[in-house]
Amino acid sequence: MQSMNVKTHDNGVLKSFPDHLWKDIVVNAKEASSGEKKKIRAGMCIVYGVHGTPFGKCLVGICEEVICHMSFFRTDPKTHLEEFRKVWPNPKNRRDDEKTAEVLRKLLFSPGRRPPEILLLGTRFQLKVWEKLMQVREGETLSYSELAESAGVPTAVRAVSNAVAGNPIAYLVPCHRIIGKAGDLHGYRWGLDVKRAILEYEGVNLVSR
Repeated sequence: MQSMNVKTHDNGVLKSFPDHLWKDIVVNAKEASSGEKKKIRAGMCIVYGVHGTPFGKCLVGICEEVICHMSFFRTDPKTHLEEFRKVWPNPKNRRDDEKTAEVLRKLLFSPGRRPPEILLLGTRFQLKVWEKLMQVREGETLSYSELAESAGVPTAVRAVSNAVAGNPIAYLVPCHRIIGKAGDLHGYRWGLDVKRAILEYEGVNLVSR
């Protein structure tokens, strides 16, 4: 069993993010039921690493230079890594901070880089909601009801909210840009302090929220 230690000699690969990153991202979307997702994930070999960001430590999972997981630490490190290993249970998965830093640098920052690719596994409904999330521009926000309307399901706000909460790739799939109807930050699975920090980083005015 691998160590639960989350300390890392962080080389600052995610100390900032490229401007207008979302214009370039290639989404590899695969429709799958809950059972199918478990089988697919169990068969994938993931290299993962822990990196510092402007919003706290982040766990990144990569398969063959495709980003398939990104989450911020909200629980204690041991619990967070245990949860990650339940979602990605292949025993061949390994932690390698240097390797993930190398791939992230190549995907996000290298001159002449190809567009970074992310993998999204979800139901048809989830994929529709996540697709609409990707269309919310940096510096902008939508309410859950506005997102539901955008996805063509204006009466399914609760289901849309659940799909937002199930987003497996923090930041790159910008669920942090969805807020309450009254302008409150509302929920965020990685913590409202992280959500606030990201939105402020993107230039959203949160003085009254």
